[in-house]
Amino acid sequence: MRRLIPALILAAGALVLVVVLLAGPLSPSQEPEPTAAAPASTAAAPERVSTVLSSEFEDGTDGWEGLGTAEVTTREGDARSGASSLLVSGRTEAWNGALLDLQGVVTPGTEHTLSVWVRLAPGAAGTEPAAADAGGDETGDTGDRAVAAGGEADELQLTVRRDADGERVYDHLVHTPVGTDAWVELRTAYTLPEGSQHPELYVESTGTLADLLVDDVTVTKEAPPVQTDIPALRDALAADFPVGTAVGRQDLEGAPAELLTRHFSTITPENALKPTSLQPHEGEFTFEQADQVLDFAVEHGLAVHGHTLVWHRSTPDWFFRAADGRELGPSAEDQALLLARLEAHVRAVADHLQERYGDANPVRTWDVVNEAIDPEEDDGLRRNQWYAVLGPEYVAHAFRIAREAFGPDTVLYLNDYGTEGAAKRRAAADVVRRLLDEGVPVDGVGHQMHVNLGVPVSRIEDTIATFADLGVRQAVTELDVAIAESPDEALDHTPRERLDEQGLYYQDLLAAFRRHPGAVSSLSVWGLYDARSWLRAWPTERPYEAPLLFDGDLQAKPAYWGLVDPARLD
Repeated sequence: MRRLIPALILAAGALVLVVVLLAGPLSPSQEPEPTAAAPASTAAAPERVSTVLSSEFEDGTDGWEGLGTAEVTTREGDARSGASSLLVSGRTEAWNGALLDLQGVVTPGTEHTLSVWVRLAPGAAGTEPAAADAGGDETGDTGDRAVAAGGEADELQLTVRRDADGERVYDHLVHTPVGTDAWVELRTAYTLPEGSQHPELYVESTGTLADLLVDDVTVTKEAPPVQTDIPALRDALAADFPVGTAVGRQDLEGAPAELLTRHFSTITPENALKPTSLQPHEGEFTFEQADQVLDFAVEHGLAVHGHTLVWHRSTPDWFFRAADGRELGPSAEDQALLLARLEAHVRAVADHLQERYGDANPVRTWDVVNEAIDPEEDDGLRRNQWYAVLGPEYVAHAFRIAREAFGPDTVLYLNDYGTEGAAKRRAAADVVRRLLDEGVPVDGVGHQMHVNLGVPVSRIEDTIATFADLGVRQAVTELDVAIAESPDEALDHTPRERLDEQGLYYQDLLAAFRRHPGAVSSLSVWGLYDARSWLRAWPTERPYEAPLLFDGDLQAKPAYWGLVDPARLD
C-alpha cells in the first residue's frame, strides 16, 4: 500500500514477443530484413523456475556497463519497484545502451526466460529520433521502425551478442514501443546455442537517443525438483539457533519458495524494508514490496529480521536536504529537522506493521543502524551524512526512537561487516560498550560475516567471545563464504575442490559457534542459492562465485553438509 498518495498505475500488461535469431553476423554493408515480431506462445510458464540473474539496482549497477558512448548510473526515486533504477545516458547512436555479461549465467542449450522492464527517462535529453544509418549500426540492424511524433515514444529492444565460429552474431530478441509515461516489459524465451562464447545481453533503441531507464531484470530457467530426501536445515540446527536467509520477491514462488520453506525459519528482506524502498520521496510511503514478503512470512510461519532503519547507503537524498535544496548542516535547526524525519519514518513503519499484522507481526528483530563502524576514526564511527548533521549521537537517537516505536519486545541490533577483523572488532566493541554505558537500548550486535576461505575461523571465534563478554545478543546476519581468494580473482569455472574446502569451512564455523553455547542467537545466510548471491555482481561480474549452501540448481552443496552432517563430506 501507499500512504498519502494514490498508487501509481503501471502498464496493464507487457507485450510478449518471440525470439528472432539472426542466422549469422551482419557486416556493415549488409542491410537486414526488418525484424518481424509476432505474439509469443500463450503456453504457461513453468511453475518450477529458479532465478539465475537478478538486477534491481538498489545498491549499484549490478555489473551492468555502458555500451558505445552510453554511461550507466543508478537513478534514485524513479524506479518500477524499490528505490532505484538504471539510468542509461550519453547515447549518440541507437545501439548505445546498457550491457551485461551473461558468461556463466546462461547455460547453452537450455531455455531461459529474459525479463527487462524499460521506459524512456522522463524529461531526458535526446528524445528526438536518430536518423537511420544506411551503413548499419553496431548491431547491423537498420530496419525501419516507426517512431512516435516528437520522439515521446520509440521502440526499445533486447539483443544478445555472442561469438560463434570465430564471428560475432547478434540475436535480436524482442522489441516494443516504449514512452516516458509507463514501464514496459521486454520479455522473451531464449536459448543460447551450443558452442557460443562470450554472450552479452543489452538494451538498445531502434531510433531515439533519449536517456533510458532499466529496472527489475531477471533471467530464469526451469528448476529441477527440490530435494526432499535430505534433512531440513532448520531442523538439523534447531538445537543451536534459528536459521534464516535473505530473500527477494523472486524467492517467494515456485521451486525457490519450496526450498525456502523447507529449510529456513527466518527471512531477511534484501531491499524491501530499506528506507529508500519504503519512502523514496518525503511523506510517500510505499509498502507493496514489503507486504509481499511479510505476507509470505505470516502465511508460512516465518520470523522476519528487519533490514534496515538507518544506513547511509540506503537513505534517500531528501533526508539530508532542506526545503530549498541545500544540504543540511550541524545547526540546531537542521538537526531537529533530520531527527523529525527519522522519527516520522520509523513510526510510520511501526504503525503500518501494527495496522496490517497486529499481534501476528512477523518482524521481531531489526538492524537499527547498519555499517556505522570505522576503526580508523577515534570514536569508531563512520563519517557519513548522518554523522555530519547529528554527530556521533545519531546512533543513540536511532536506537531510542526504534525502542519507543517498536516496543520492548523487538530486538534491536547494531549491524556491521568485517567484525571478524581485529581492528573492526575492537572499534565495534568500544562503540557498543559506550552505548550501553549511556543506557542506549542496544540489544545485540549483528555480524554480517561476508568472508572467504582465507579468513581463519579463529578470528570469527575471537569476535564471538569478545561480544559475549559484553552481554549482548549476537546474530550472524549475512553469512556467505566466497570461494574466490579475493574479489579480484577471476574464476573461469567453479572448482570442485574449492566447494569441498568450503564445506569444511562451514563445518569449522559451526563447531566454533558450538564452543560458545548460546552466544549466537540466530544465523542467516545472504541468499537462498548461489545464483542469487550478490557476490556474482560485486565488485565485478563473478558468474562462477558460489558462496552459499545450495547451488544454482537449488541442490545441496558440501557447504550444506558441513552444517548438517559433516560425515557426508568427501
